[in-house]
Amino acid sequence: MLTEKEIKQVHPEYSEYAQHWDYYYRSYIGGEEYREGAYLRKYLNEDAAPGDQYGQRLLNTALQNHVKSIVHIYRSYLFRTSPTRTLSNTVALPDVNAFLYDVDLNGTDLNAFMKKIQDSLMVYGSMWLVVDRPAYRTLTRAEELQMGIRAYVNAYVPGNVLDWEYTPTITGKQQLTYLKMIEHSGDEYDQLVVWYSERVERYWVEKKGFKQKIVSKGSIGSYEYAYNDEIEYGKILKAEEYMNPLGSIPAFRVSTDDGHSQIADIADTQRQIYNRLSELEQSIRISGHPTLVKTADTQAAAGAGAVITVPEDLAADKNPYLLQPSGAAIQSILDSINMDVEAIDKMAHTSGIRGTVGTPMSGVALQTEMQMLNSRLSDFAEILQEAEYKIWDLFFIWQGIVADADFAIEYEKSFDIRDKHSDLELLRKANEFTTVPLLQQEIQKQVAKLLIEDEQTLNAVLASIAQPVVNGEVHSAQTPETVLEHIDQMITEGYTDEQIKAMHPELADAVIRRLRNQ
Repeated sequence: MLTEKEIKQVHPEYSEYAQHWDYYYRSYIGGEEYREGAYLRKYLNEDAAPGDQYGQRLLNTALQNHVKSIVHIYRSYLFRTSPTRTLSNTVALPDVNAFLYDVDLNGTDLNAFMKKIQDSLMVYGSMWLVVDRPAYRTLTRAEELQMGIRAYVNAYVPGNVLDWEYTPTITGKQQLTYLKMIEHSGDEYDQLVVWYSERVERYWVEKKGFKQKIVSKGSIGSYEYAYNDEIEYGKILKAEEYMNPLGSIPAFRVSTDDGHSQIADIADTQRQIYNRLSELEQSIRISGHPTLVKTADTQAAAGAGAVITVPEDLAADKNPYLLQPSGAAIQSILDSINMDVEAIDKMAHTSGIRGTVGTPMSGVALQTEMQMLNSRLSDFAEILQEAEYKIWDLFFIWQGIVADADFAIEYEKSFDIRDKHSDLELLRKANEFTTVPLLQQEIQKQVAKLLIEDEQTLNAVLASIAQPVVNGEVHSAQTPETVLEHIDQMITEGYTDEQIKAMHPELADAVIRRLRNQ
C-alpha cells in the first residue's frame, strides 16, 4: 500500500505539462472556464484603478472559439462514414452487442465514445484508456447477463493520470507495470486507483486544499484568481486492495505522432484574438462615450442635453472639456483579427472549408490544402482504428472470448474533401462554352454526382442523362408505351430508315417499314 507521501508523487511529464493541459482544455471549452483562466493581458497599474477593472474587462470580452470549431470540423469528416466492424464469430454474443451500444456503462455507444477520444486527442495530444470489469462474482452465466456484469472502457484525460511506469520485458518490449490515476473527484476527497500487474489498490484521499503556484511573467494566465493551483492531498481516509486477475494492466495510452496537443498554436492565436477583441470593445466604448474633464466644483449631468453649471469665478482655462480618442484604431484592430483568423485556417488546413465568400485562393492552392487536410485526417483515422483494436483485445480477454481471423475494424482512410461551390461554378462555365452534346452529357453527370447523395436516386438520374447521341444530336429516351408514336413522328419529320435505326437499334427493320407504309 502507498504512503501519504507516495500518494502525492506525480510523473515528471505531469508536472511539466499539467498547466498546459488545463490551458488547452479551457481553450476548447470556452465560456466561464476560459474566463476563469484570465488570459487577458493586464495593463500597468490596472490593479490600482478604482473597482475591479480587470474583472470587468474579462466579463465584457467575448471569445471567438476557433479551437472548438476546428476540432468539430475534423470530427465531422472523420465520422462522416461510420467505421465498419466485422464481428465475425462474436456477432451473436450478448456481451458483445451490449458493449457496442453501451461501451462505458453510461449509455454511450462505441461510435460516440470514439468521437470523444478524437476530440480529446486533438486537445491534449494523448489519452489513457482502461478496460475494466466489475469484481462482483455471480453463480451462473444467466445471472451475470441479467445483472449486466461485463467489461467496459473508461477514458482518462492526461490531467487525471498522476503517475505511471513502463518496465522492459526480456524481449525488450515496454510493458506498463504501474498506473496511478484519479478515478473520481469530489469536494472533500478524491478516489484514486493504482494498478499493478498483480493487484489493484484504491484510495480515498482527503483534499487538504490547494497549493498556489507563483505566477511568473511568462505564464499563460496572470490574474490573481487564475486557475494555477495544485491539489494538496491530506491523509488517506480509506484504502482497499484486491487481486488483478489478468496479470497485466488493462490500460494503454493513445497519442498522436508527437504526443503533443494539435491545437496548441491555434489556442495561442485564439488567445491573441481574445485580447484584440478586448481592445476593440474598449475602443468602441471610449469613442462613443468621451471623458468629461472638469473641476470638482463644476456640476454636470450625464446624457444627451445635459446641463453643466460652472462657478462664476471659474478661470477660462478651467472650463470643462471632453477627451475623445480617435476611432481610427478600430479598423486596424479588425484587420489584425482577420489576419489571425486566416492564420488559424492555414494552420488547420481549413481555409477551403471555413473561408468566407470572396476569399482569394487559387485552385491549385485549394487542392493542395485539401490534400494536406486529407492526410491529417487519415493519420487520425489510423490512430483511432488501432486504439479500437486494443479496446476489443482487452474486452475479449476480460470476457474469455476468442475472436477468429475474420474479426476486423476498418475506419475510412480517404476523405473526398471537395469545394462543391467551386466545382459547380467550373462545370457551369464549361457547359456555357461547349456545344458538343456528348460533353454536355458528361458535365450533367458530374453535376448530379456533386448534388445527389442517395445512390439509388443518383443511378436513376444518371440513367436519364445517358441518352443516345446520333449525328451530334441528343436523342430523348422512350418508353415502350411511347416509342411507336415517337417513331411515327420521326417519319413525319423526314428521318430516313438508317437514322431511325441508329437512334433506336432495339427496333426491327420490319417494324419501321410497317410504320412507314401506314
